[in-house]
Amino acid sequence: MTPARASRGLVASGLGCTLGTRRLFDGLDFALEPGAWLELGGDNGSGKSTLLRIVAGLIAPQDGSLSWAGQAVRRGDPAWHACLLYQGHASGWKDAFGARENLRVQSLLDLPGLDPADRERRIDAALDRAGIARQRHLPYARRSAGQRRRIALARLALAGRPLWLLDEPNTALDAQGQALFAELLDAHLAAGGCAIVATHLPVPAAGPRATLRLTPPAQTRRGAPAP
Repeated sequence: MTPARASRGLVASGLGCTLGTRRLFDGLDFALEPGAWLELGGDNGSGKSTLLRIVAGLIAPQDGSLSWAGQAVRRGDPAWHACLLYQGHASGWKDAFGARENLRVQSLLDLPGLDPADRERRIDAALDRAGIARQRHLPYARRSAGQRRRIALARLALAGRPLWLLDEPNTALDAQGQALFAELLDAHLAAGGCAIVATHLPVPAAGPRATLRLTPPAQTRRGAPAP
C-alpha cells in the first residue's frame, strides 16, 4: 500500500529504532488504509513489540514519523490515544476482578460517556460473544491462559476504536478462539477500522491485508566498513 492511498489511515515514514547498542530497524515505511490490516512478522527480538509501542506512543522512535488521517502523530496527544486500542504482552487486567468487572473498568476508558445501562448491556454481549458469559465473575487470577485471552477478545468485541495494535493476540487460543478472533478482526475492518497484528500464527481473516516482516539491519563491527 502506498502512502497516497492510506492518507485516511496510518502512514509510517522512515522509522528507525535502537535499543541499547542494537539497531532494530532502519528506514521503515508502511501505510495502512481503513478497512485493511498489517500482519507483522519476524523472529523473536526483531522489534515487533517495539514497533507496536512506537505506534501506540509509548516510546519514541529515533528516526522517522507517523501520521494518522493526514495529521502528524504526536506522542502523548490524548486525541491520538483515543483513536487506538493497544493490547501488549502485559494484560493490564486486575487479578482479583472477574471478567465483567475488568471489562467494566476498561470500558470507562474505551467507551466514555455511555449510559450505564447501555454499558452493562454491551459488556454482557461482549462476554457472550467471547464465550465466557457463564464464568463472568471468575477472578482473572484463576483463569487458564486461553480464558484470559478470551477476556481480551471480549474487549475487542466491546471497544469502538478505529486502530487496533495487537501483540500476539491469538496465542493460547483453541481453534474456536482463533476463529472468533478472525471474525472480530473482519468485523472491525468491515466497519472501516484498521489493525496491526504481530503474530507467529496464521490469522484466517478475510479482510485485506499487507505483510511486513522485520529483519534487523546489517550490523557492522566498529571501525569496519559496511559491506
